[in-house]
Amino acid sequence: MFCIRNGKLAVAPEGTAMSHLEWFESEGWITKDSAQAVMDSTVRGIFLPARDALFFYKGMGFFFDADVVAEASRWAEKITLALALDKHVAVHVGPPDAVIHGTEYRQKRLGTIESVTADRRTTQSSGRASRAADRER
Repeated sequence: MFCIRNGKLAVAPEGTAMSHLEWFESEGWITKDSAQAVMDSTVRGIFLPARDALFFYKGMGFFFDADVVAEASRWAEKITLALALDKHVAVHVGPPDAVIHGTEYRQKRLGTIESVTADRRTTQSSGRASRAADRER
């Protein structure tokens, strides 16, 4: 279990049975009054070894938007190193289970850690080349 907090990767203690909410409370990162806002704004996720997959989401409803997709691409490589994962691990946005307590949630597979990080590097390189070309004009 992990989260992106204040621009840094935080990893929960290995083998914890806590939820993200319980983990955040135990760290003193949230209070009862701030729980909803923190959960809605914090990109977090989990690695499931049985499925060889990472899942990224935010909010009490495990939702994802363009920001979660961007953060998944941005942080996949660091999470790989922190959790000692293989580059072929699948990267998803949305909850690990499509149906939770009878409610169906949207999921999307982004690719593997290798493809997601390669796509990010290509996009960054293109952006740098474009900015360099603009400066030369």
